[in-house]
Amino acid sequence: MTLLENARIRLGWVKAHIGIKGNEIADTLEKEATTDGIPASLPFPKSFLKKQLLQLSLSRWQAEWDNGEIGRSVYNIKPKISNKQLHWSRECIQFATGHGPFPSSTPSTSRDSVSTLQTTAYVGK
Repeated sequence: MTLLENARIRLGWVKAHIGIKGNEIADTLEKEATTDGIPASLPFPKSFLKKQLLQLSLSRWQAEWDNGEIGRSVYNIKPKISNKQLHWSRECIQFATGHGPFPSSTPSTSRDSVSTLQTTAYVGK
């Protein structure tokens, strides 16, 4: 879809009539466009465009996640991105990121077997 190619859309809100530079010009141009302009209509509903933009955003995000260098410990657990909130506990987040109370060595005589089990990399395999 050509409408979505190289789309860089930035939306913002400006409170009207408070003396923001350029706001009066924008108001004048907006009034001209709505009264003098040619009526335009989209060949599809607004909801369709919204869904297409969401899918494009998610696919770009997934590509960046797949090819990224940061967050690989989490990627190994959750390789598919989603815009749905994850309800992970603090302990799950610590485990997934490897930023938790995981000793890298122990004073035990069988240090190799114990320390291997206490790393997130071992459990992910």
